[in-house]
Order: sequence, then C-alpha cells, then structure tokens
Amino acid sequence: MDRNCQSLAGLEPLLELLRPKLILQSQEVLLSQASSHLFKQQAYMIYRFIILFFAFGLGLHAEVTAPTDSDRPNIVIIYVDDLARGDVGAFGCPDPGTENIDRLAEQGVMLTNAYTNNAPCCPSRTAVMMGMYTQRFGKYGLSRGVPIPEDKPTMAETLRDAGYMTGIVGLEKWDIGKWDQGALDEGFMEAGMQPPRVPKLNEQGYGHRSWQLDLYGQYGTEVEGNYCVDFIQRHADGDKPFFLYYVPLAVHTPLFEVPQKYLDMLYPDHVGKYKPRQYLRANLLCLDIQIGRILQALDETGAADNTLVIFSSDNGGDPAGQHRPDPYRGGKRGKNRYNLQWEGNYRMPTIFSFPGRLPEGTSYEGMSGTLDFYATAAAIADIEAPDHLDGKNMLPLLTGEQAPDPERIFFWNTHGSEIVRWKQWRLVQFRDQGWRLYDIEEDPSETRNLADRYPEIAAQLEARYTDWLSQMEEPRKPVRPPEALIPHTNGGHHARRPFGRGWMTVERWNQIKDDPSQWSETAARKRFFEALEL
Repeated sequence: MDRNCQSLAGLEPLLELLRPKLILQSQEVLLSQASSHLFKQQAYMIYRFIILFFAFGLGLHAEVTAPTDSDRPNIVIIYVDDLARGDVGAFGCPDPGTENIDRLAEQGVMLTNAYTNNAPCCPSRTAVMMGMYTQRFGKYGLSRGVPIPEDKPTMAETLRDAGYMTGIVGLEKWDIGKWDQGALDEGFMEAGMQPPRVPKLNEQGYGHRSWQLDLYGQYGTEVEGNYCVDFIQRHADGDKPFFLYYVPLAVHTPLFEVPQKYLDMLYPDHVGKYKPRQYLRANLLCLDIQIGRILQALDETGAADNTLVIFSSDNGGDPAGQHRPDPYRGGKRGKNRYNLQWEGNYRMPTIFSFPGRLPEGTSYEGMSGTLDFYATAAAIADIEAPDHLDGKNMLPLLTGEQAPDPERIFFWNTHGSEIVRWKQWRLVQFRDQGWRLYDIEEDPSETRNLADRYPEIAAQLEARYTDWLSQMEEPRKPVRPPEALIPHTNGGHHARRPFGRGWMTVERWNQIKDDPSQWSETAARKRFFEALEL
C-alpha cells in the first residue's frame, strides 16, 4: 500500500471510533416537500395567468402580486481548484472519472471559450466575487492579504441584500482579501466550518499537517459534500432563494491524501506505488461524487428546475501533477511561473446549467470569463448590477437571444505574464522578453510566433493592452499585503475563518470573530484533545 494510504490506515481505529454520523431528513420527507413545493409553484403560476387574462380581457386595472422571494431562481457556483480543461470528460479527457460533471454538461451549456480572468488562486477567486479585473485594486499575482475594495459589494453582499440566503462551503478556498475580509465578513450568512486537521500526516509535500483528513476521521471533500447537501435541504423550500458558493480544496496540486476506496474504484488491480495521475483521478472522482450529490439534492427537493448551476475552475493544473490542459499547454507553477504564460492556465472547463431556461447539451463558442458570473447572478436575481462590474450577463448569449460579441477582448497581467485575447489572436509577453503573437485556433499549442508576419495586429493589441493597463490604479504593479503578523491568518495573508464542526452563522461570527480562541484551528484542535481526556 502507498505510504500515504498507510498513514490513513494506521489511524483507522481512532478515526472509526470518532467518526460522526450526519443526521439528515428521511427520503420520504424530502420527496413530500419537493412535491409540495412543485405543486405550490405550478398553482401560483396558473393563478397569475388567470388573473392577468381576465384583467386584460375585461379592461380591469387589477393589481397582480409580484413573484415572492422564494420564486426567484437559486444560484449554485462550483469553483474547483486547479482543474485543467482537459481533465473533464465533456471537454475531451479520455480517462476522466467525471460522470456527474459530464451529466451537468449534458443538461446545460458548455462554454468552450471561457476564461479565468486572473490567476492563480487568490486573484481568480477575487475576480469571481468582485466581477471585475482585480488589477484595478492591486491584485496582479497571488496577492494574498491584499484587500478588496470596501466601497464595492461582493457578489455575496449583493445577493444577500437582494433577499438571498447566502452560504459558502470550502472556507480554505475563500482566499480573498485581507485578514479581516473573510467570507462571513463579506456577505455570506452561513459557512460550513472546517474541522481541525490531523497534524503531521501528509507525505505529499506538506509535512506539518494533513490537508484533507480531519481529527474526526472525515475526509475533507466528503465533509464539503455533506455541507452542500444539508444547505440545499434546509433552504430549498424556504422563504428565500439561496446562493451556494462551493469552493472545494480538490483537486489542488501538489495532490493531497485520498481514501483508498477511491483509488480502488479506479484501479482495483493496482499493485505498487501510485503515480500522480492516479492520485489526481482519485481526488477528482471523489469531488465528482460530491457534485452528483449536489445535483441529486436539487432534484429531490424540487429545486433543480429553479436553480442556475455554474461550474468552472480557478486556473489550470500543474503539468508536473499530470493534469491535461489539452489541446493547449501550460498551467500553474513552473520555474519563475513559466507555465502561467500559456493558454492552458486560463481557458477553463466551464458549464452553465439552468433547466427550462438554458438549452441542454449545447455549446457556446463566444468568449466569456469568470468576470461574467457576478453580472449573470444579478440578472438571475432580477436586480440591477453594481456599477463596478467588468463582466456581462451571459443568459441572453447562452439562450441565443443575442449573438456573441466578436470584438470582445480580455487582458491579463500576473506573475510576469502579460496577455491579450481577441478573436483568434493571443498576444503574450513573459517577463519582458518581447511580445509574441499566436493564432490560438490554428496553433493551440502556441509553437508558431506570428508577430513578424502580422505586425499590425501585434501592434494594435499591444496598444490596447497599454491602454487597459493605464486604467489601473497606481502603481500598476502588485501591491504588498499588510506587514503586520496577524495571529491565525498566516501572517495576515489569509482571511480569518472559523474551524470546528457544523455551520457558523454570521450572527455568531460577529460575536466571536475578535477572539481567536473561539475560532482558530489551534483552539479547535486543543478543544478536541481536551475532550478526549474527559
């Protein structure tokens, strides 16, 4: 057995003793609630139609009640870590293990020309929550600890203020803003707490602690799945629509420990040490199963037909971890962040699914980006989008009501890579080594520099990049995070977040957030071992 799995197996007696039982409502109750919810929705729609028919037919000035909050669509965003485009079956992977992600693609629209508008982790996630180029406020590279603007609402704040119940699962990957700009400080009303992790377990490169196995014997991705299902079950038939933001730690590279059962599902006859690709597939299989549970919970609660699901990834995978950016090249890491200059680090496996509102089993080839998630969510919620957004509402484009904008253009500036994407062209410069021009449609692996053949196009795109950069705030380069060593926040580079079991509400968080002994991982681990001694 692999050493990593042996480490897990050695703790099995203790872990089995401590393993929690997640108590959920019975299947019969869920189906009853789902049927009741659907009946009420259909009856209400018929009632409104009859009133409107007679009001207009008889010339009456009848006042028709506007849809209630609970009639507005729900929103689920699943934003995976380090998943390359070619890791997903629907996007061409020959050995995916992504049955449920592929099913989501069959039920919705695959965006084949979709981008993360900054990379890697932190600025990518910030672009989702802010709906704008993060360079506007100093986030160029990884930029952990650099604050987000206080005068511009996050997506969660906008949806909360519009009457949505907002919840986040995966606090490790909130990864936005400075130390006091955590998810519960920036618009989320509930957060699934992260249990304290087993120290000094992981032998995959993080020797100080396990990243996925916690002290209660739970595997992190499975815990996240439990949280997501519970959130949907509690709020699907509530008096508010819900927004669930699921940001799993999987399938982060370097890869984390993974329960043996997932390796056995994929490689039942395997003998010897597992390779990085096998670990990746097992991690992805576990995540895919949780996504299947989310889709099942939406179905069983009757919420599926009234829920927009967006699936994407924050950046490309690490080629050293055997991710597949195919047919492109690049991803995360590399010497001096070399891999970040290529298309494979930015073009993401993105899916929009909204039964009855978006066509099923189709593709959208126009350019789109993570900047668009916020504007689309605002449109779904039937509210005016904030003025600061750089993105656009994708719904009329995905339904075919509007044609793609052939002139749409995107810009990047991160870790020494400066990039422009327009039409079929990709202009890129890495660490001031000179601009290169590629036809990404004819040359997806970016091996033929066409800058000398098409100097006018290269010059035009360089000028547009310079103009875009001039719109950014001074000093137009990465801003340093705060120097203060804030306890329990990795020196101020991560936002504070609560560790423990169960849900943390914003009301409770506001009471304890200034006291790390109430929420830090160190304190949660201490309480765990103190309880063992009782």
